Amino acid sequence: MRALTPLALTLVLFATTPTFAASKKVISPDTSAGNEEIDLVATIFMTQEEATKELGTDPGPDIAILKVRVIPKTDKPVQVAADDFILLAHNDGERSKPFTPYEIAGQGALIVTNTADQKQTKQQKTSTTGGLGGLVVGGGGGGNGMASPGNPHPVALNTKVDDKSPGNPKLLEALKAKQLPDKETSEPLEGLLYFRLSGKHKLKDMAVLYRGPAGKLNLDFEH
Repeated sequence: MRALTPLALTLVLFATTPTFAASKKVISPDTSAGNEEIDLVATIFMTQEEATKELGTDPGPDIAILKVRVIPKTDKPVQVAADDFILLAHNDGERSKPFTPYEIAGQGALIVTNTADQKQTKQQKTSTTGGLGGLVVGGGGGGNGMASPGNPHPVALNTKVDDKSPGNPKLLEALKAKQLPDKETSEPLEGLLYFRLSGKHKLKDMAVLYRGPAGKLNLDFEH
């Protein structure tokens, strides 16, 4: 048998060496995280069609729904509240705390406007300079503008009540029936959270921040 030359041997070894595909990031509407006290599982519904299917009725535009499952890992009860959660958009720093069913569909529902968007519109009429990204902190009757990662400038919000809004009883009942309960529990607890999400965001940009009695957890939809 004729011996292989060094070059031929190198080519043979290269051809028979297994190749490994580069790992790819997974983007999914489901995400999870945990610590010593709790596990959290979250699913996001960002489009109006997805939100309608999950809720069973149309919540209208600019509503993102988050299905959250809280799983305590010890015998010690955990206090769960909607305000423990923040929806974050990494691309522009927009943050939103959950809105209550009454703020979305009750009589005199809240109207939330971003003054940065208003300033951006005025600037675009007079120059080519773009405005700042938005930051929304809602829930509990409104919120204040503040700086955040991806958006180092504070953003002011206008929150007012629409006295002429008659409300939407059907939507209100659906929101109330499926919302995440505020309660102390030692058993798994599941429910929906409702967020106002303005502008255009991709799933890979979204994250859920948990800041509650059981600690701090970050849940990204891009793994």
